[in-house]
Amino acid sequence: MGTYPKTVSLKDGTDVTLRPMTPEDLDRSHRFFLSVPEEDRLYLRVDVARRENIAIRMEDTDAEERWRLVAVHDDDIVGDSILIQPQHGWAQHTGEVRCIVAEDFRGRGLGWTLLSELFQEATRRRVEILFGKAIPTETAALRIVEKLGFRREAILRNRIRTLHGERQDVFLMTVSIQDAWARMEDLMHGMDGLGRERHPRKRGAP
Repeated sequence: MGTYPKTVSLKDGTDVTLRPMTPEDLDRSHRFFLSVPEEDRLYLRVDVARRENIAIRMEDTDAEERWRLVAVHDDDIVGDSILIQPQHGWAQHTGEVRCIVAEDFRGRGLGWTLLSELFQEATRRRVEILFGKAIPTETAALRIVEKLGFRREAILRNRIRTLHGERQDVFLMTVSIQDAWARMEDLMHGMDGLGRERHPRKRGAP
């Protein structure tokens, strides 16, 4: 694992702290998800507006296969991300990534920064293939993952039910870790100041 906490400057100069999630983040996490627009929360796996569901979600924070990283500003969580890697069986070389950013912090490069950290952890864990899930109506999210080289491998018909009971298809998106890194480096090179580490610290081995 890299050295955390670490402070990074977003492209507008705002400082945020990146660190693994801890059990003490329950209330921060609940406030964060309450601040996420309802249209985004519709597609989350649980009703995060309910504090008890956040508590259940956090019970596996220390699980070996799940690595959660949050971005904090002024003691509030403003970004939540996770890397999930099976520890046993035929899928150990794969990892699922998920990321959600507070509405006020979108467009500042925080999403790219969190994904970059997930990619570093995936590399350290020797993940070869990354995958994610996207809803066809989430056009902004689709644009982001496709810029990172993710391609649609399959369409899972009527796979999810929103909090309002509507059924939605899901795109299964995959990319090799090498391609993801190449795309990320190209994108960040072309966006001056995007997610630059303000107070760099010596990293551990990848």
